[in-house]
Formats: sequence, C-alpha cells, structure tokens
Amino acid sequence: MEINIRNSGAVTILDLNGNLTIGRSEESLREAITRLLGEQQLNLLINLADVPMIDSSGIGAMIKSYTSVKDAGGHMKLLRPSRMARQLLSITGLLSVLETHDDEAAAVSSFR
Repeated sequence: MEINIRNSGAVTILDLNGNLTIGRSEESLREAITRLLGEQQLNLLINLADVPMIDSSGIGAMIKSYTSVKDAGGHMKLLRPSRMARQLLSITGLLSVLETHDDEAAAVSSFR
C-alpha cells in the first residue's frame, strides 16, 4: 500500500492506495500517523477511495490510529470508504465512531 500525504488548509489528507491488510500496509499507516502527530498535524483525513480491501489488522490499525489522534487532541475522519470498507466498518461498529464523508471539500470543511 502507498500513502500520499497532502494538505488542504489545516487538514492533512492521507491518500491510501492498495489493500490495508496485515503486514507492511497497516504498519505504514500507523507509522505515518505517529509521524504526523509528532509534527503537530492534528486534523487527519484518511482517504480510502483506492483501498479495495481491509482485513482485521487494517481495522485494528485504524482503531489504533484514531485512538492516537484523539489522545493527542486531534481529529481523524474517513473519506470515501468503498462499499466493502463501509460494510466492514458498520459490522465492527466503527461507523458510529469514525466520521465518514463522501465529498472531500465537505470533509475538509467539517474540521472547522
């Protein structure tokens, strides 16, 4: 999985590309979140538009990331989860915890 990081105002957007599964991809997400929090980037938007598959380790990485961001005083939201990702987030109860958006501009403005 690749992670492209870009900014839109005070929001840092992480564009994920590839499967979020056990191993290097979930480790990469956690490392990127830790690095951004260390740089005081506290408004994070995780773009899942190009993530076709998420397994239990990927869900775990998202939960850990969300907890780390929240503990640092920040906010983490999801952008464009695929149908499969949305179903998995719903089954695990995370849709009620992680705010999701389908429109990037609306997601960025929701941080204000």
